[in-house]
Amino acid sequence: MSLIDLLKEKIERQLAAYDEQLEAAQAKAKAKQAQAEADVAGAELEQQFLAEINGIKDKMAEGQAYLKELSEAGDEKAEEIKSKVARFFD
Repeated sequence: MSLIDLLKEKIERQLAAYDEQLEAAQAKAKAKQAQAEADVAGAELEQQFLAEINGIKDKMAEGQAYLKELSEAGDEKAEEIKSKVARFFD
């Protein structure tokens, strides 16, 4: 085998090794990118759920306030409270 053939073979082996490293690095990068996208999507969903939860908590507090107002009010205030409570059910 000539020196040229030996050098070619050595270079081809090194190129094959680099190709394997490249494929592994690309796979790792894709996995990291997918994880980052999942994290962002998860954070966005978490924000949506937190907003929904806070909205429900606000409605519950509003309902509790109406219950308290109704329990403290007399019949003469019932119609006034009824119109306020109507918004609660929307």
